[in-house]
Amino acid sequence: MDLQETILMLRWLSNVDARVIFTEPAAEMWAHALAPIEASEAKQAILDHYRTNDQFPATHAGIRKRALAVRDTREAQQRAIEPPKAYKNPLSWRARNPEEWDRLFEEGRQQGNAERARNGRASGSSGARVGDAA
Repeated sequence: MDLQETILMLRWLSNVDARVIFTEPAAEMWAHALAPIEASEAKQAILDHYRTNDQFPATHAGIRKRALAVRDTREAQQRAIEPPKAYKNPLSWRARNPEEWDRLFEEGRQQGNAERARNGRASGSSGARVGDAA
């Protein structure tokens, strides 16, 4: 947050809680503490603070700590809904030998087709049952 955003937030906060005093030096302290924090994170931290313990006034250090926790929670929630990125090992045998991989893959496919064809005929897939006389 920059100084102007901090001043607006501090005015709002002093209206909510009269124990938080809005002065120029206080605004500078809050601005310094909340410099890496976004305004939405700071507001959520303030709301969380007063929801859990309204007997204590909000402090710049406490709100910064809560705002960083809010940021971590939001990032974790975002990571939880995003699918994991596929990892391709650049040193894998397939990546180093794509032509050989394709050749062996096709060879395996043909062997599998031949195996299925042999097993299909052996199990009587032509319609005749085992033991029937022709």
